[in-house]
Amino acid sequence: MITYQQLEQFGLNNKESKVYLANLELGTDSVQNIAKKAGIHRVTTYDILESLLAKNMVSQIDKGKKRSFSPADPQHILSQLKNKEEIFAELLPELQAVQNKGPKKTRVMYYEGKEAVLEAYWDRIRHQTNDQENLVCGSSERIAGDYPKFFDRFTQERLARGIRAKIIVEKSDSGLREEQMSQKQAREVKFWPAGKKFQANTIVYGNRVMIISWESMMLVIIEDQSYADNQRMIFNLLWQYLPA
Repeated sequence: MITYQQLEQFGLNNKESKVYLANLELGTDSVQNIAKKAGIHRVTTYDILESLLAKNMVSQIDKGKKRSFSPADPQHILSQLKNKEEIFAELLPELQAVQNKGPKKTRVMYYEGKEAVLEAYWDRIRHQTNDQENLVCGSSERIAGDYPKFFDRFTQERLARGIRAKIIVEKSDSGLREEQMSQKQAREVKFWPAGKKFQANTIVYGNRVMIISWESMMLVIIEDQSYADNQRMIFNLLWQYLPA
């Protein structure tokens, strides 16, 4: 059965996910009943429904003094998302033209919290670049261990996009699994010396470097070709001297 946590992957916050799912299960119903089903205070639920109204995920039905809310059909939401994607794809060349004007400046993008970090993580394979290889340095234990379904989806899309991965990780259960699946999943693996353990990752791809702290759930993307090239050189030196 679908959970509200799964809906959080599509731009809804925790409470919005709970309220939409409750409304979907009940059908057209009152704020009071939706609040009870979602386990959220009625006044708070009304504010959340107003937010969902703005996102076209529910509609309001007034019958005299009675106010009810009806959930949008999930198929309709999917159609809206596809339509937005098509519109954005049409704008993309013009947006890139604006982006490419003037001198190149370093960009720093910061994300915090599980939802934001997992969404930003896709950038390492979706950012447009001629470089078809990710260089990963650090730990795979947290993402592969705590979010296995997400990591599986990510790996499948990485393979579909033809992007290889070269990783240096600790010799943990997750690291050994990655080595075991390396040929099937277009991945090369080398291990840190015994006893080394990391709570963060550094990933180099194209003109970007991604730094993730799984302990504090913080992700930073630095876009700078020179910095990315330096980190790529450091990675390759490490790779050269670590045993196969």
